[in-house]
Amino acid sequence: MKNNQPISTEKVYFWNLLGNLAFAGSSVLFTLIVTRMTSPMEADSFSLAYGIAAILVVVGMFQVRSYQGTDVHYRHSFTSYSIARGLSLLLMVAVFFPYLFISGIDFHESSKITIIALYVLFRMCEAISDLFQGMFQRHERLDIAGKSMTIRYSFSTILLLVFLLVTKSLTQSLLYLVLLNFIFVFSYDYVKSKEFESIDFSVKNLKSNLFDAIAILKNCIPLFISGFLLAYIFNEPRIAIDSEIRLGHFIAGTQRDYNILFMPVFFMSLFILILRPLTTQLAILWKNKDLKKFDAIIKKLFVIVLGVGLILSVLAYLIGTPILSLVFGLPLYQHSSTLAILVFSGILYSLGIVFGDVMTVIRKQTYLLPIYLFMFITSKLTNDYLVHRLGLLGASLSFLIVMSVYFSGSLLVYFVARKVERMSYAR
Repeated sequence: MKNNQPISTEKVYFWNLLGNLAFAGSSVLFTLIVTRMTSPMEADSFSLAYGIAAILVVVGMFQVRSYQGTDVHYRHSFTSYSIARGLSLLLMVAVFFPYLFISGIDFHESSKITIIALYVLFRMCEAISDLFQGMFQRHERLDIAGKSMTIRYSFSTILLLVFLLVTKSLTQSLLYLVLLNFIFVFSYDYVKSKEFESIDFSVKNLKSNLFDAIAILKNCIPLFISGFLLAYIFNEPRIAIDSEIRLGHFIAGTQRDYNILFMPVFFMSLFILILRPLTTQLAILWKNKDLKKFDAIIKKLFVIVLGVGLILSVLAYLIGTPILSLVFGLPLYQHSSTLAILVFSGILYSLGIVFGDVMTVIRKQTYLLPIYLFMFITSKLTNDYLVHRLGLLGASLSFLIVMSVYFSGSLLVYFVARKVERMSYAR
């Protein structure tokens, strides 16, 4: 049944903001709860799981969300998007152990493997929910997606705390959390989705929908490669730190400390997610060839992100580590430079996301592939060396170098793409 209920733009932005705040807050509070209530070794395992799950969830989502949310011409049905998500989730499961092996994770550490597997399943729930959220976005109803995120992440945070208090076991707590999240996604997101579009798995249309789903994934391959490489780059320092801990070069808890210091980068990306409703508006403006308004929104985004980011960088250096030390109960004062560098890197990352989303809107996402490959090579050349020599400061410097490549490259390809479009209009 089609839902034609009118909704105000303010309400859409409010719930989208609240949902993304709940998402970001849950990540911070998860780390806080695990840090406070488990051993440094378990906290390190959780921090590693956080990074690995961030990579594998990219496989599960296959970066279809940006493509789906801006499919304002309705070229593909929701059934096709659903099949595409099912295929990408199967791929996510298939690459789990191979990725751990390639990353050098010790399979004899069964407790660490279990924590990683459970947190990956938790993020898989997010990948399933993302399918429905993309459909809500296409109908300009991100308020529903925001409500879903608010409820799920808020209760997940509370439940993790309660489960840890009762069971005293991180693995049991994560297991219960995974089960409840799967139940919620299907009882809320799926039920709400039926008010807009239904999924047709009839044998009659299955073949055509399957081919259409494969076409969706094919169109999203450049986005997936870009997203996967970016997530891999984000996780590179964690893999290097884990290796140094196993070799006895770093003490237990170093992984946990890095995860805490890295959180502001995550919040910078959250700022872009809050503005996600704009991507659908940009797609509509681009379809209508209203380039004046299109360019005005991009300029506004650039100024806002840069201005807010610079202020946050200064604040991070001056008062960031004392606040984090107080909140997490850890001595982080010596990492003020590391934190400031990571926050500034987060600005460059966020600006790169802005131009990356714009490239998706104008369907020129393939232009970004060389940039991500160059970022990957840069990360490989700098990360292990700087982490080994300078510890967490080295990890932040490597990240700054890579994000500088990301920002400058994304800006460059955007101007190239716009020049190509202007030439086509001139013809």
